[in-house]
Amino acid sequence: MIIALLICGAYLYVTIDNHYESINDAYNVYYSHLHDKLNEKLVITDVRISTSQTNITIYNNGSVVVEPEKFSILFDGSVVPEENISYYPQLKKYLVPLDNITIIVNWTQPNRICIVSDNGNMYFYSQ
Repeated sequence: MIIALLICGAYLYVTIDNHYESINDAYNVYYSHLHDKLNEKLVITDVRISTSQTNITIYNNGSVVVEPEKFSILFDGSVVPEENISYYPQLKKYLVPLDNITIIVNWTQPNRICIVSDNGNMYFYSQ
């Protein structure tokens, strides 16, 4: 009887310990994402609109490194397809703090622009 209780106790301990580790890992990922989201601050510094192209300059005024290729861009509520978006300079994969990048969008003329960052923050511009 005692041996059966010891075996069950050892099994429960291993099972609970594994679940605790996965819950703790998920909490750490959540906390890291929340920290990045709160410390991100992008500023749309310049928007130049022509008939078929819009240049949007974004300045990273926060303390978090972001990836511009993971941004979602909306013009007047419609998502701009990724094939219509390019970046200048092209070799810049990350936007570090106190740096800027220009997003070149070949799409219709917008009245309202919304940029959703890879952390889920939204930044707006309207004429």
